[in-house]
Amino acid sequence: MSNIVNKSTNIQAVVLAAGLGSRLSEITKDIPKTMIEVNGRCIFERILDNLVENDIYDVVFIIGYRLNILKPLLERSCLKLGVNLEIIVNDRYATTNTMYSLWLARDVIKSDFIYLHGVLIFNSDMLEIFINSNYGNAILVDKKYPDDWDDAMKIISSNSLLNYMSKAITLNEMDGIAIGMYKFNKSGRDKLFKIMQVLVNKGATQNWISEAINILSKDIEINLEFSGLHNWADVDNLADLESANNILRR
Repeated sequence: MSNIVNKSTNIQAVVLAAGLGSRLSEITKDIPKTMIEVNGRCIFERILDNLVENDIYDVVFIIGYRLNILKPLLERSCLKLGVNLEIIVNDRYATTNTMYSLWLARDVIKSDFIYLHGVLIFNSDMLEIFINSNYGNAILVDKKYPDDWDDAMKIISSNSLLNYMSKAITLNEMDGIAIGMYKFNKSGRDKLFKIMQVLVNKGATQNWISEAINILSKDIEINLEFSGLHNWADVDNLADLESANNILRR
């Protein structure tokens, strides 16, 4: 699909929406996670609205599970919004992880980009502050203890720079949790994709994207943007979905 517009910023958005959503299987047996309705609207529609409100019209969606249902809806929504949509299909969505899905988009990410989880509920102001920060390579982090602490991607920092991120980090060790919003400039992008290429060549297709970012952080500074101003939810289970609905009812 090509819907070229001239009003976009110089940043692309990459939205990961390929996975099975097994922890929400009661809902996702027929639809991908990003089509889950939160307070009456699909998550992907809310993501697109927030991107457009921030003049981001160049969007890549990486899809896989139930793509035959999601693809036409994405195309219709992007056409309506004037978004230039690029769809990347991960045919191996059932046996690969986030790093592999992002690696599949290596040839279409041509500029600075933000990377978003496809089930992330956030507001436009949160995104605006993040993309307009002075840091070219950054992770949006919340300092609050997560409700689902075992599954959260936790951060260890040093002078507001990433030291290490992993779900295995304990609450006592962590300095915050990754919300699911990442930003890379062209240099960071190039180095990140080189790292991912090495890992994929070694067969490491089940890695989280965090593993590649951890390696990248040894080469360049990855800044942590601490967000405490806005509510958000990364909808991976029923408790997250309830939280997301509560946020949008406020």
